[in-house]
Amino acid sequence: MRILFFGDGAGGMASLDALARQNAIVGVVAHPAREGEPAGDGSLFDQASGAGLPVARFRGQDAGLLRFARDLRPDLLWIAHYGYLLPPPLLDLAPLGAVNLHPSLLPSYRGRSSVRWALLHGERETGLTAHAVDGGVDSGDVLLQRRIEIGACDDAGDVLRKLIPLYGEVSRELARSLRQGNARRSPQAPGNWPIWPLFRREDARIDWSSDSESVANQVRASARPYDGACTWLAGTPMTIWSARAGLPRGPGSIGSIWRAEGPRFFVNCGEGSLEVLDFEFADDFGRTRPPRVGDRLEPLERAA
Repeated sequence: MRILFFGDGAGGMASLDALARQNAIVGVVAHPAREGEPAGDGSLFDQASGAGLPVARFRGQDAGLLRFARDLRPDLLWIAHYGYLLPPPLLDLAPLGAVNLHPSLLPSYRGRSSVRWALLHGERETGLTAHAVDGGVDSGDVLLQRRIEIGACDDAGDVLRKLIPLYGEVSRELARSLRQGNARRSPQAPGNWPIWPLFRREDARIDWSSDSESVANQVRASARPYDGACTWLAGTPMTIWSARAGLPRGPGSIGSIWRAEGPRFFVNCGEGSLEVLDFEFADDFGRTRPPRVGDRLEPLERAA
């Protein structure tokens, strides 16, 4: 089975490594880092180059992609952490079609930034779905699906670390089933499932009038390897990396710090308060100081 691989990042690397052990990888398509997502450092490109595989960087609509793929005569296209839709002429090129590995429990969270949206909405599980590519956005028949639990304190980095091994496991199992001709296809559940957009910087801006659990989820969805949740103190940006909800509101208005204990502090939300555990803040002169009781945090658009 001649596979043309499309991918990037740690998940793509795990998938490519698993496939290369028992399949003929005829070529690899990597791509530049995607805006608003952890930047790929070229490691998948280097992985393919080091293995002596034909490798190139293309976006889905780049003119040279179809020529590159046609020369490799693939039986199957395999996609893992590749952020571009493939054009119909390319999908028609491989007799066995195309498989995509999508980091959600499809049909939930089709589209971009699925891990971040799941965390923002307080989901307690997610997973990895291998599905056939049908020209829509993550809409093809499910071929294989694996679930993982999202712990109450898990942030984006934690969930990504749990998902990475699944890329290798699912790739090995599904490729074996495809070679043996016994892979099962199941249509996705019908319904008006939304297609989620890229999680952008503005989606990480904290609105302190929200309830504390929603703000804590926003922090979890924005944690490393992303850019952190953001707010302002006295006209200066603050990045919040880790926080938890749970305490009732304290004295003072929404956004005010009502308690501070060493490096952590508590902020009033619209309902409840947020305990901030890890943050970065420096004034206009580059001096750092811990926030104090009575300080008031503002959303970026109000503080600007």
